[in-house]
Amino acid sequence: MSPLEIILVVLAVAAGAMVQATAGIGITLVAAPVLLAIDPAFVPLPLILGGAVVGIRNVTMEFAGFDARRWRRCLLGAPIGLVLGELALAGLSERGLTAAIGLLVVVSVVAVASGWHPRRRSWTSVLAGVLVALSLRVAALPGPPYAILHHDDPPEVLRPNISSLVLVLGGAIFIRLVVGGEVDGEDLGRIALVVGSALIGLLLAPPLRRWVDARWFRPALLSVCGLGGLATALGAML
Repeated sequence: MSPLEIILVVLAVAAGAMVQATAGIGITLVAAPVLLAIDPAFVPLPLILGGAVVGIRNVTMEFAGFDARRWRRCLLGAPIGLVLGELALAGLSERGLTAAIGLLVVVSVVAVASGWHPRRRSWTSVLAGVLVALSLRVAALPGPPYAILHHDDPPEVLRPNISSLVLVLGGAIFIRLVVGGEVDGEDLGRIALVVGSALIGLLLAPPLRRWVDARWFRPALLSVCGLGGLATALGAML
């Protein structure tokens, strides 16, 4: 990569990390369009691990909001989502799958913003686990399905719960790719660049998080989901 491309990667990932540290999601939504234009190999694994850096912060610093019962229910559905993701990647167009996930996110955000409030049931978190795992494996886009199904969570609850789930799933995907021989030296370099950039964004996030938590968390969350889903879909189709 050229020096300019490296700078663009750092800026995009740092901005995405700031958003994720604030809204609980966002690193892929913000950074993926830039990274895909520079090198498609940045998605999914380097971005998944970059998001894990922010996720560790959200879990450790806001552990009081962690719901172990919900987490276990999400993990019940997660293996189904991972298997569906592997089958989809093996048999269908990756670009088509990514576009479909992005459009589904946009439709869901519009529905929630228009007043649709999915009622919480015992299987809601199981379904969230399926969708998070599927979208993480296919497009490194785990946040919107969880955030939409749990859109009424306060920030200090949503951030540690989604982060804890994605940390486990991201680790499983990383192990799967390493065992499958799909991670090489160039991938490790991309991972190091993304993880370092995410740390920069994490250090810059506290002022933004305090401001958003005070007044604008739900609108900001839906905006990030909707705009990121739209960007993901357009990036896959163009």
